[in-house]
Amino acid sequence: MTDAVILVGGRGKRLGKLTVNTPKPLIKIKGIRFIDILISKLIKYEFQNIYLICSYKKEKFFKLYHNKKIHNSKIICIDEGLQKDTAGGLFKLKKKIKKNFFLFNGDSFFDLELNLLPKILKKKNIAVVSITDSKDYKTNNKMNNLIITRSNIVQYSKFKSKLMNAGIYYFKKKIFDYLSNKKISLENDILKNLIFKKKVSGLYAKNKFIDIGTFKNLNYIKKNPNYLKQKAFFLDRDGVINKLKKNDYIKNFSEFKLLPGVAKGIKLLNNKNYIVIIATNQAGIGKSIISEKILNEVHYKMKKKLHNINKAKIDDIYYSPYYKFSKNKKYRKNFYDRKPSPGMFVKAIKKWNIDLNKSFFIGDTISDFNASKKIELKFYYRKKGSLLNQLKEILK
Repeated sequence: MTDAVILVGGRGKRLGKLTVNTPKPLIKIKGIRFIDILISKLIKYEFQNIYLICSYKKEKFFKLYHNKKIHNSKIICIDEGLQKDTAGGLFKLKKKIKKNFFLFNGDSFFDLELNLLPKILKKKNIAVVSITDSKDYKTNNKMNNLIITRSNIVQYSKFKSKLMNAGIYYFKKKIFDYLSNKKISLENDILKNLIFKKKVSGLYAKNKFIDIGTFKNLNYIKKNPNYLKQKAFFLDRDGVINKLKKNDYIKNFSEFKLLPGVAKGIKLLNNKNYIVIIATNQAGIGKSIISEKILNEVHYKMKKKLHNINKAKIDDIYYSPYYKFSKNKKYRKNFYDRKPSPGMFVKAIKKWNIDLNKSFFIGDTISDFNASKKIELKFYYRKKGSLLNQLKEILK
């Protein structure tokens, strides 16, 4: 993945007084800004840059996000100036974006596997548009009444259609040839013409589309915040991912031995749309047995090996380097991150917007069990044999 763009410049007049001081994307859902919920979904794809196109109350976005790094993505705020609608705002990135990119609306949510969009972009086409059912959005006037042909080409229907634009796009850089630095609608002007020219592919998904621009939709999602959350599978490392060295620590990658079924098991979790997270105590750092630099090298090579086996992917790794008798003062602090305390899990839950009711943890020690218990996360002890077989049992 290279770049993603989120349009956050609109005011949201339909929400009245609610957006007088707060732009729509900064409205909180159960204490979490809506834009943070969107970003927590995007960081999984490890975009190099995530651009926020800002206008209304732009200073708020710049203060909160500009040049901030979240996971492996850098957030860059772009000043649109006076509002120029969706296409005019996007024009600001003409000289910054070098390759194909994704575009999202900062006030809508559609749970879609993004890797599917590039796969259907035809050579002669310029864009892929996500499509969904319009039954809950009968008054939508931006790219509705659509159909998708057998060859995945988007067209307007001659008769009444139940399909509409779902607000996620994948563009070739060539889209900038159609944009200009003025107030112009991407949907009603640019894409509409490209659809007539059969230059737009479509990907249908029946997932629920949420636009927080009305009180009805905003109240719905405030009452159902778990719909926006992600499910995660936490794994301890030593004894779960790799063979445990009894009374010792893994000091380099040559000592790191994958246990049976790990690569296939993690790939299963990837395919089931779980965020895969390792949470591991590594007191060997505090004991000066291994450095953080070497530990990170081990984890980098571990992830690379899993990818080379079958493209299995670990999304995030949390480790606790703390040891109460460490010679280094910084490793004698912050024991809330060391299991059986739940600090690593608390950080992951916030970063990835995780739904604990749909998440699990596999560990191999009583400290793993106790950490899970403190946050009411479903726990399983690692069974002997294949991790894949155990995961299949859990996910039945």
